[in-house]
Amino acid sequence: MRRDVHMEKTRYIRVPKNQKAVKDYDNGIIEDNQVEEILLTQEVFDELYKSGVFSIINDKCDIIIDDYEDEVLTLEKVPVALEVVNDLCSVNTSNNLKELKRMLELALKYKTIVGFDF
Repeated sequence: MRRDVHMEKTRYIRVPKNQKAVKDYDNGIIEDNQVEEILLTQEVFDELYKSGVFSIINDKCDIIIDDYEDEVLTLEKVPVALEVVNDLCSVNTSNNLKELKRMLELALKYKTIVGFDF
């Protein structure tokens, strides 16, 4: 008997806590104590995607945040992305946008990056 098991795709937004964690992240080493992360369910990803936040950040920051892509938002581009999210938060009260905003703010606090591992 064949059983089809549907596994949900795993997507993370990660912020390394320091420069060593950034180097480890760049080398594919991700330790829980070195990064702040949020796991995006399919529902959360869909909501954020439909809000247009990724598309606007892509345009303004010249990156490609999209499904089946891994992308890094550098520290220099975090303020631009934060401005996009703040603008969207003014018209959309989504908790998921607020979580994205929190991650961007953490990157500024830690002076690191934001990794979109989709």
